[in-house]
Amino acid sequence: MKQIDRLRSFGLFDARVPRYTSYPTAPVFSPEVGATDQARALAALDPGDPVSVYLHIPFCERLCWFCACRTQGTKTLSPVESYLGTLERELALLKDVLPEGLRMGRMHWGGGTPTILAPAMIHCLAQAVKAMFPPIDGWEFSVEIDPTMVDRAKIDALAAEGMNRASIGIQDFDPLVQKSIGRMQPFDITRACVDDLRAAGIRSLNTDLVYGLPHQTAARLQDTVDKVLDLDPDRVALFGYAHVPWVSKRQKLIPEEALPAEEARHDLATLAAARFTAAGLPPHRHRPFLPSGRRAGTRRHHRAPAPQLPGLCG
Repeated sequence: MKQIDRLRSFGLFDARVPRYTSYPTAPVFSPEVGATDQARALAALDPGDPVSVYLHIPFCERLCWFCACRTQGTKTLSPVESYLGTLERELALLKDVLPEGLRMGRMHWGGGTPTILAPAMIHCLAQAVKAMFPPIDGWEFSVEIDPTMVDRAKIDALAAEGMNRASIGIQDFDPLVQKSIGRMQPFDITRACVDDLRAAGIRSLNTDLVYGLPHQTAARLQDTVDKVLDLDPDRVALFGYAHVPWVSKRQKLIPEEALPAEEARHDLATLAAARFTAAGLPPHRHRPFLPSGRRAGTRRHHRAPAPQLPGLCG
C-alpha cells in the first residue's frame, strides 16, 4: 500500500483538527481560566529557570491572503505606536505579579510583521523588555523578517539589541503562486535581505516555506527549494497551507480551484523534504509535515521547549 493510501485509510484527509499555533490549542481555551489563574501561574515561575518571552506585533502594510494569523493592515505607524504603549503597560502589570530575579533565555518577535517597527521603536521595545527580564549570557533573540519590509537601518537596530537569529518569510518564489496569495516578493529582494543580515553579524537564519499553495506544482516548488538552498539557511520550516476561509476572510481571495488536491499536497511535501535532506539539512532542521487536507495547518516549533514562556500581546 502506498503511503498516501495508508494516510487516507487513517482518515487523516477528512479529519478536522485544530491549527497548532499555540498550546493549549484554541478549542480548549475557556473563560473559566481568567486573570486570577494567570496571576497565580506567573507568580509561581521559578527565578532559577530562564524565561522565553514572545512578543506579537500584529501589524502589516500588506495582508497576505494565505495568512490566518491575527493581523491588522496599516499604512501608518500611528496604531503601531499606540500598541507599543499598550505593551509597555502590560509589562508594568506583569511586574506586579512576577517573582523577582527572573531572567530571559530567549525572546522571539512574531506577527504580523515585526519589521514594520522603525529603528527607534525597535530600541524602545527591546530595552523595555530587557529591563524587565535581563538576558542571560548566550541568550537567543529571534525575529520574523519580511524582506520587503526591512532595510539595513532596521537590521542594524535589531542586531544592536542582540538579535542573533532571523526567520525569513518566503512561502514560495514563483511569481504566479505569489500573485495568487497576495505576496509579491522577488528572489533578489530576499537575497539582499540575507546579505544585509549576514553583514550585520546574524549567522543563524531560518526560512519559512509553504506547500499546498494555489498554482504550486512540483517543478515550481523545486525551483523555490533550490533558490532557498542558494541562500544557505541553517534551518528550514516547511508548513502545510491551511485553507480556512471561514476563519480568515482574506483567504476567500484565493482561487480554490487552483489549490492542489490531497495527493498532490502529499507529493509536494515529500519532494521538498527529500530535496532538503539530500542537500545536507538533517530532518530535525526542516519540517516535512505530511498533508492534513485543507482544514488543518502546522506551525514551526522551537528547537527546545522552554519551561516558562510568557507572551506579550496588547
